[in-house]
Amino acid sequence: MSLTPLFTLSPDETGIVKSILTDNVSPAQQQTIKRLMDLGLIENTKVTCVGVSAFGSPKAFLIRGAVLALRKEEASLILVKKIRDRSVL
Repeated sequence: MSLTPLFTLSPDETGIVKSILTDNVSPAQQQTIKRLMDLGLIENTKVTCVGVSAFGSPKAFLIRGAVLALRKEEASLILVKKIRDRSVL
């Protein structure tokens, strides 16, 4: 199974969260990870990129019915498996 950082998803691409990087992260990144998990970004969650800012960061992601804007630094901590069919899960 090939995993890629969430930030690499292009608009209209979908992935399933498979891992959240927690090793060797700063205390600020730990807080960010906790906040994202509290918002429902956990393993096996379907995530779709729905937009990109003019400068490429942040990107907007559809997660459990809500749209969240994540900066590259945040979205790079989440590893996903890209899927082709949005109906998966």
